[in-house]
Amino acid sequence: MAGFSLEQRDLDPGYCEISVEGELDLAVAGELDEAIAGVDAGYVGLVVGLAACEFIDSTGIAVILRARRRFVAEGRRLVVCCPADQVERILAVTGLSRDGLVYESLDDALAALRPDADG
Repeated sequence: MAGFSLEQRDLDPGYCEISVEGELDLAVAGELDEAIAGVDAGYVGLVVGLAACEFIDSTGIAVILRARRRFVAEGRRLVVCCPADQVERILAVTGLSRDGLVYESLDDALAALRPDADG
């Protein structure tokens, strides 16, 4: 099991990604919340990458959903991409996979963030 870590990187101009590694649970969800809150207002879109996230609990999901609402209120967008198998199952059970929040690839996520994307 990998230790928890976050990494932020620029994608296309105006877009960035925060990648989650390890388990996203009550013990560390605040770190993700702080990282998302610290994303510069110059970014119009944020992708939360979950390819290396081994587990997510309700606290981690709540952080992502609250952040999504904040981004929408600011006229920005937030999506999730590349969930690992176990995380994908949890997101599917909660119905979030059908909500336009979760994308299979980074390319799909970026396409969804574009101003001309539906949603």
